[in-house]
Order: sequence, then structure tokens, then C-alpha cells
Amino acid sequence: MNKKLDLHICEFNLALFLRAIILLSPVMLLFYQENGLSVKELFFFQGIFYLTSILAEFPVGYISDIISRKKVLLISLAIYIGINLMWLVGHGYFIILLGEILFGLSKVMMDNAMSGYLYDYLSSKNKKDDMVKFYGYLNFFLALGTAVAAIIGTFLYTKFGSKTVLIAEIFIILTSYILMSFVPNFKPHTEKFQQFKKQIVEFARTTISISKNKNLKYHILYSGLLTALSILFALSFQPLMQNALVPVAMFGLVAFCNHGTRALAGIFAGKWLRNFDIQKLVVPLFALYILGFGIIFKTFTCKSTVATISLLVLICIIIGIQLMFTILHVSRLHKFVTINERGNLLAVNNFISRTFAAITLITSRLFLDKMGLIQFFEVTLAVFVIFGLYIVFKITKTGEKA
Repeated sequence: MNKKLDLHICEFNLALFLRAIILLSPVMLLFYQENGLSVKELFFFQGIFYLTSILAEFPVGYISDIISRKKVLLISLAIYIGINLMWLVGHGYFIILLGEILFGLSKVMMDNAMSGYLYDYLSSKNKKDDMVKFYGYLNFFLALGTAVAAIIGTFLYTKFGSKTVLIAEIFIILTSYILMSFVPNFKPHTEKFQQFKKQIVEFARTTISISKNKNLKYHILYSGLLTALSILFALSFQPLMQNALVPVAMFGLVAFCNHGTRALAGIFAGKWLRNFDIQKLVVPLFALYILGFGIIFKTFTCKSTVATISLLVLICIIIGIQLMFTILHVSRLHKFVTINERGNLLAVNNFISRTFAAITLITSRLFLDKMGLIQFFEVTLAVFVIFGLYIVFKITKTGEKA
């Protein structure tokens, strides 16, 4: 591979590494509380974030085909700079809510365009066969950026406060924008609206096809259920630590462990793909999630800082194992369909997963208005266990059918 290709790939990966450094992430609950908000709003606003990503998925894909993926990446970065500027000068419920909506839009633009841009670039250099390798590098840099944010964000917040965190974030994303502006641009696709309509039709056709395949349908629902639980786990960390009076400086350590185990899970999952059958993953994976919930309940009753951090690190390890099995589970869904249907299958799976997450988090506000956080988790656990056991029963009963 020539040096120019290496340089552009480095610029691209470095830009996205910087974009992944979301400094407020490890102390988001504390930032919400500064603005007069609570755990209730944290869960609800994250639900709005996922709802935004659902609604924006197809329009963003259409726009990226029209104006080029590089421009979409730059617009996404510009939106995120605007969010931080808005949060720097404004305060309160609606300012934070608007920021989360815009962040959902920015995130789906970034997710939609970055893999497409990488494929376009490698294709232009006759290197598209290396897509898996370079996409692996990209995901490593994204995971690394998130882990770095956990440490730096917590340090800046404890020493200097949220305004310093936001200012630092603006400069980091501005640097990312400058780097991204140097990568090559490619001509947009010319199909425009006809292609957009075709995507909608194919998505609907795949959804109908999945609904007719009982085993595949239940596997998709199972994947959505696990995704919603994983998100709920991650959002519970900061309230749990605050409940146990854990020093803010330790928030970053737990977040670092969380993202670190996720990165390792992504690496090892690929090596285990050949050793597991999809039907055999269902029960142990569900059991791991129940175990994770049990540890969360134990953490709520714990007032010791050391014990709380230890339990949360244990949850991080369980999440890593869960994610590894989830990756295996999702990857094996492809055996149910033909090669031409795999892209749409992934789109449907992502849509269902985000929908489960959005519904869970948005409805959490109704429950948290009438009960405490512990009671909310008890109700959520009961619902997920009943629904999960039903899906597991259906999967094992129907068997694996292509």
C-alpha cells in the first residue's frame, strides 16, 4: 500500500478517534444535575436520542448519497461543535433536550457515513478486499477514543468543572473537523430519490420476510431485547456510584473498564465465531443478563465505595462477555438469509434494537415519576425476564431454520 493511502487512512482514523472522545460521557449525570435535571431526565433524554436516530436513519442515508459521505461527516462534526457551544452558554431542560436530539442526528450521520466512506475510499484504490481489516482498525480507534474520554473527561470535570470540559470538547472536535477536511472527497451517487425509494421498499420487504420466518423473527426480537438491557446497564452506572457516594474521580475508572471490556469483546468475538452454534448461545447469554441485573440490585444496597467499584467492574466484565456473545449471535443471523438480503437484515436488526432501547428509556420516565430507581429496576427486570423467557422458549421450540 502506498504512502499516500496510508496518510489518508491515518487522517481519517485520527479524525474519528478524536470524535469518539466525548468528555462529558463519564460524568453526564452530574452535568444533568447541574442543569436542574435528574436520573429520570437522563433516561428519558437518552430514549429521545435513540428515537432520533431511528427517524433519521433513512433520510441521512439518502442525503449521504446525494451530497457525498465526506460532507455528511463534516456536517456531523459541525453539529456536535454546535451542541457543545449551546450547552456552554445555555442551561436548563429544553437546552439539554435539544442537544440530545441534535446529538442523535449527528451520531446517525457519523455512523451512516464513516463505513460507507471507508468502502468508497478503499474501492478507489482497488483495496476494497481489505475492508474488514481497515474497518477493524477504525473500530479500535473509536473504542480507544471512548476509553480516553473516560479518564480525561472525569479529570477535567473534577478539577475545573463542566465548562472546561465543554471548551476542551470543542477544540478536540474542531481538530477532528480540520483533519477530516483533508481526506479526499468522492462524487456522490446519482440515483437520488429512486435509490431512496428502493431502500425503503427493500427494508419493508425484508421486514415482512422476517415476520414469516418464526425462528428468525424471535432471534431478531431477542437481539433487540439484549441491546436494550445493555444500554440500561450502562446508564445505571453513574446513579449507582452516586448512590454509594463513590468519589467523582472514580467515575472515569469504571467507564474506562466498561469501554475497555467492550473493545476486548469485539476483538475476541471474531476468533470464537466458528466454535458456537447460534441455538446454543441463547440460554447462556440470557442467564448472563439476569446475573448482571442481580449484581446491579446488590450494588444498590451497597454503601461501601470499594465494594461498589468492585461490583461495577464485575458488571463491566459481564457486559464484555455479553457483548462478545451478542456479536456472535448477530453475526450468525446472516445464515438465515441470502447474500443479497444480508444488508437489509442488519438494518432491520438495528432498527428493532434501537426501538427496544427507545421504548424502554422513554417509558422509564412514567415509572420513575411514581417509584424510586430500585423499584424501577425491579419492574424492568420482571418484564424483561418474562418476555425473555418467552422468546427463549420460542427459539428453542422452533429450532434453527433458514
